[in-house]
Amino acid sequence: MAKAQQYFKNEFPEPETFSTPKIHEIDSVLKNAESLTFDQSCSVSWAVGYLLLEKGLHFKALEIFIEIRNYLEQKASLKEDDFKKIASVYNVIGAIYEETGLWNEAMGLYMKSLQTCDLIGHDIGKAKVYNNLAKLYYSRNKFDKAETLFLKAIEINKKLNIKQELFNNYNNLAGIYQQTEKYDKALEFAFMALNQLDMNNDPYNLSIIYSNIGILYQHKGKLEVALSYQELARYYANVSSLSHPLINSYLSLSSTYQDMNQIERASEYMDLAIKESFSINNPSQKLIVLKHAADFYKERGNYQLAAQYYSDYSNLNDSLTSLNSIIKIEQVQSVYDVIKSEKDNQILQQKVSLQELAIQRQRIILAAIIFALLLISYIIIHLQKSRKRERVQNQQLAIQAELLHQKEKQVLVSNENSLKLELDYKNRQLTYFAMQMARNNEFALSVSSGLKQITYNGHLKEKEKNHIISEMFAQINQVSNGNDWEEFRLYFQEVHQSFEKNLSTAYPDLSPNDKKICALLRLGLSTKDIASITFREIRSVESARNRLRKKLCLTPEVNITNFLSQF
Repeated sequence: MAKAQQYFKNEFPEPETFSTPKIHEIDSVLKNAESLTFDQSCSVSWAVGYLLLEKGLHFKALEIFIEIRNYLEQKASLKEDDFKKIASVYNVIGAIYEETGLWNEAMGLYMKSLQTCDLIGHDIGKAKVYNNLAKLYYSRNKFDKAETLFLKAIEINKKLNIKQELFNNYNNLAGIYQQTEKYDKALEFAFMALNQLDMNNDPYNLSIIYSNIGILYQHKGKLEVALSYQELARYYANVSSLSHPLINSYLSLSSTYQDMNQIERASEYMDLAIKESFSINNPSQKLIVLKHAADFYKERGNYQLAAQYYSDYSNLNDSLTSLNSIIKIEQVQSVYDVIKSEKDNQILQQKVSLQELAIQRQRIILAAIIFALLLISYIIIHLQKSRKRERVQNQQLAIQAELLHQKEKQVLVSNENSLKLELDYKNRQLTYFAMQMARNNEFALSVSSGLKQITYNGHLKEKEKNHIISEMFAQINQVSNGNDWEEFRLYFQEVHQSFEKNLSTAYPDLSPNDKKICALLRLGLSTKDIASITFREIRSVESARNRLRKKLCLTPEVNITNFLSQF
């Protein structure tokens, strides 16, 4: 921002005397420079840089744009707009290098701009870079590469519908095809360029493109068509008082009338071109007119007038060449000075960075030593605490081991008691089974004796046989109705201790026979098994089960065995 303020003040000391609104606007903003934001400062510096370029002060403009680039690259966090500005400033600096003949440096800056645009997908910026690269190759007569790059720029600008850029691309392509004598293709792109213009608000470019189209038709030998477009070019330049396009249209018309052998009209437009060129302060334009006038009058045989114009042309050309050489040398030297200064700054920044890096390295080493000492101290303290904690843990483990030993003793005693109880239980079981076997054997012998009497004693009377059979049935009933159920009930209660109590509490109206059936069902016995054990028919057992379900208020879908397992 400081350089922009300084150079603006030097080049425009009295801004109010200029008629350009842009100068007044910049002057107004710079008066309040202290209140500007970073982005606003960049925008003002950018505008000042372009004003300096228009005045041909490339080295001053270069300093401003380098300053802008440095500001942008040093921002802490770059947004997408910042990257767009960086790409644009690379492009502008590249154009300044190209203008001063530093083509390799210009190419490097254009490629950096292109890479930045690719990074953020900035298509408008890419199209501008392609256009500048194409112009660079065009100026060095590398038309194939220039054509490829112009077509890339056109592809992007067509997609984005940027008409002004498309006009420049198409017009430049038309120039390439004119240089390579591809006049039909040149006309095609010239008309495409024309279609991008506003017919009411762009007289300068309309005059230029109409003049170019006229020249192309002149090369093709279509002189009447050429005249019509050249007249349009003259019209737009004349109504808008555009001296440069007007002089070009006069020269084009003079050349076409000369080809048509209408010498008077050709002379008329040549005189108009000479008159207009002498009325403006543009030596370069005047030089072009003098060269055309000298050639024109030489062809007409007016050697005296031709010699006069050649003499004026030679003197002006020598003067301009000398001046341009001096200006070019000054510009190149100034640009080199700026580049050298920038490189010196970069070297200085690198030295400062290296010094900072060395200091930072020392700080890191010192921090590492302190950290190591702290770590060693921590390890020592930690080891001491660990040893203390280990002693406490060992003491606790000893206490826990003693407690565990006592518990193991208690468990052993408890297990021993359990084993005694279980042994008693097994002994009682053995006693029961022994008694049961004895009773069964006694019953079997009694039944066997009775059957033998009936079978082998043929002298028995019917009454005696019936008496023996009645005694056998009595014995059977005695066996089936003995103390088996009571013994079963005792064993069952030892396994399912709270079953009968819980069942009686929930259903106090159950009869002893109901409880007997419930116990057998609790064991998961089937109806057939229960009938066999109780010496009853299966149908009788089923009836007993149904009556039991009703007493228990069970629905058909409830499984009675699962239900009884809950008690």
